[in-house]
Amino acid sequence: MYVAERFFDAGQEYLPKSSAFERYANESLVTIEMAIRVLEPPIYNCDVMALTAKRIMSCSVGVLTIDEAAAIYLYTMWSGKPEQAISTQLNRTLRSGTQDELTSWLSYLQLFVTALNKLPSVNGTIWRFARGDITSYYRNYCVWSGFSSCTRTESLFEVFLNRNYVYTIFEIECISGKAIRKYSECPNEDEVLLMPGTRLRVIKKENLSNGFKKVYLQEEGHPNQQLAPRLGTSVSFNGTYRTGQDFHSTLNQSNNEIKSRPLYSNCSYNAINPANT
Repeated sequence: MYVAERFFDAGQEYLPKSSAFERYANESLVTIEMAIRVLEPPIYNCDVMALTAKRIMSCSVGVLTIDEAAAIYLYTMWSGKPEQAISTQLNRTLRSGTQDELTSWLSYLQLFVTALNKLPSVNGTIWRFARGDITSYYRNYCVWSGFSSCTRTESLFEVFLNRNYVYTIFEIECISGKAIRKYSECPNEDEVLLMPGTRLRVIKKENLSNGFKKVYLQEEGHPNQQLAPRLGTSVSFNGTYRTGQDFHSTLNQSNNEIKSRPLYSNCSYNAINPANT
């Protein structure tokens, strides 16, 4: 079975009580090839993936340039091993708050964020997931530091959840999400991204009948707010909480656990047998 790991990485978030970024100086927009030049290593085959993304997006229509569309597509692609995916490496860096580590990402971020800010904001209900019960870390409100991959189709992902394990499901009322389905390697995931620094208020928590946990969140802020702060500066906050689940521990729960999809997959869900969960 294959499903994108980034939808299940809520357990990787640091939960600051408050978050502050300085506005960053304008970076020059460059091609996707130039933007990812410094990312390999640690991202294997990144140059090939960028060219693939650009070729696929060459016929893309809409408000985005080909390079901007390719930046989004590249974010949704896997690089052989899940831990080498663009989304994994980028979000790990953002959540670390380490300015030096983020330097190599600034050109890609400028292209990626420029593309996302051109897309209309999504206002509605979206879902995100985490392995394990992490509800105790969600009290009054939280700030998610990375790009948060959510879906508008909860049922699509629920069939992949292993009933022998506990999961936390986040039901989010968003006001400024960015729908990237048209620019995704796997449109069926119906992905909506929340920007780094998104502030969420905890509405309630619930124990579901199947043993899973659920947290209801409301996004706070102006619906037309764009990601303007400088991402290369440190995060300051009054307190930090972490779920305690690292990336590798979420991948190896059992042989029947969710696996990431192979490189350049066509994301066909027809071949997946939900009974194996």
